[in-house]
Amino acid sequence: MKTNSLRFLLGPALILVCCVATAADAQTIASQLNGKLVALRGKSALPCAAPDLPQAKYIALYFSAGWCGPCHQFTPALVKFYNEMKPKYPGFEVVFVSEDESANAMEKYMGEMTMPWPALRYSAAKGNRALNKYAGPGIPCLVLLNEKGEVLSHSYEGTNYLGPYKVMNDLKNS
Repeated sequence: MKTNSLRFLLGPALILVCCVATAADAQTIASQLNGKLVALRGKSALPCAAPDLPQAKYIALYFSAGWCGPCHQFTPALVKFYNEMKPKYPGFEVVFVSEDESANAMEKYMGEMTMPWPALRYSAAKGNRALNKYAGPGIPCLVLLNEKGEVLSHSYEGTNYLGPYKVMNDLKNS
């Protein structure tokens, strides 16, 4: 398979260099998420189409939960980062993958944190080996993938926890 190098400008002096699949191999992650996403509408997580997702070149999976203190500390920073980046770079998307104990707890957490990105439907998150393979052993965990599902940056290096800020810093310093 032939790949092309792509430079994706994420802001002033923010460049991420990675390999991108040919068009025939593209959208693997988007395909896995297709039809399984929800967004908060009022106090309920309702199905959403996420029209930008099929064109997303970069998807950050955010494994988190409302019961997690460190997640409550990190999520506002991710919301701020997302709100700054998404309008400038529609090829970038975050998808919340809940580690909560119920769909209601997931919805409550999404509302408390005003998560502007879509989430994997609670029932689709549990037991989803294709997506959960990206999760680290603890949360919060942020994993940046290209459209093929190749990991570009991760909160974990093996079992060593580097934290989700590492992924954001990788983007900022690239």
